[in-house]
Amino acid sequence: MQRLIGTLLFIGLLGLFSCGNDNPSAGGNAPAQDFPVGLNLLTWRYLAQDAALIKGFELRYRTKVNVIVKPMRDIIEEASRGALNADVVLLPTLEDAVRLRNFNVLQPFFVDAFTNGNVDDRYLDNEGYYAGLTRWTMVSVYNPNAVTSEEAGSYAGIVKATRRGIRLGVAHPDSSGLAGVVAGLNANLNSKAAAIWAQSVYEKSVGGPNGSDTDQLNRMLSGQLDMAFVSLGMAVRWFLNGDPQHFKAAETWRVRFPHTQATDINFFNITCVAMPANAPNRNMAVALINYLFAKDVQQKLTNAWFEYPAESFTEANDYLYGFPDQIGLKVNAETIEQNIPAAWALINQIAEEQE
Repeated sequence: MQRLIGTLLFIGLLGLFSCGNDNPSAGGNAPAQDFPVGLNLLTWRYLAQDAALIKGFELRYRTKVNVIVKPMRDIIEEASRGALNADVVLLPTLEDAVRLRNFNVLQPFFVDAFTNGNVDDRYLDNEGYYAGLTRWTMVSVYNPNAVTSEEAGSYAGIVKATRRGIRLGVAHPDSSGLAGVVAGLNANLNSKAAAIWAQSVYEKSVGGPNGSDTDQLNRMLSGQLDMAFVSLGMAVRWFLNGDPQHFKAAETWRVRFPHTQATDINFFNITCVAMPANAPNRNMAVALINYLFAKDVQQKLTNAWFEYPAESFTEANDYLYGFPDQIGLKVNAETIEQNIPAAWALINQIAEEQE
């Protein structure tokens, strides 16, 4: 990453203060007063900053939010049984929102933030089942001594690099935005191009797609990989989580947002908010969702998650401007959603062929 060393030092100190880890924070949900429980929030991750924002909501609405933290695999399993016991659910990827919608456990919702134009239409489901709180993309984190900037900067380049022997790490599609990239390629290029890219990445990645994004960065740190294809927010939080080795890696490695060579397009993903179909406290759920799209709250979310805002009037975290690329905007969430089934069909077919 090409950025000024003084800015890097400042941001590193900011990261020590703001990032924490992806585990629930002990005691972070306690409201200032003994309010009654107004709603249940289900989420896969609860950072210290998230707890502070929820506490602000509790004080403003004089209610208590019961925060339920579960791994996404458990949330998906619960959804497969036909219901989610919550009023609001936060999801790390667009793919997860599509999964829950396919299980018929979500209901449409509409909030003031949409009416007021606070949220860009490209981050909303046309039928109202999900909305993007923040947006991000899959990125190439690479060792410049082994991988060129040109290779890391395009989807075709990633494949070419693996064919000459560089070691690529990719998380399992269930825990990354990999399916979203395949869906984007399917929509923007064609199914053949998407299939060739997916198969190449699947076959050439070290050990095949496995583990999480964090696992890939840890493998890279230990010298097992030359490049990791991971989510932007996860990469930056890993760099700035307070570990001196990670911070040193941020100075040594580089990050590119891959684009298509033919059309110069990058595919964004979104961290989603949705409303379970059986939400017992819909009015309070709507209030929370509106709160999460308020400009000041969006700014804090994007700072905490190191992702780009979905709220139209909020600026991205300054750290993100240190990267040489900008996130793509030409393909909207609805288009990615429509191509998710085809992407999963391709991925599942490739996985079966590898068995």
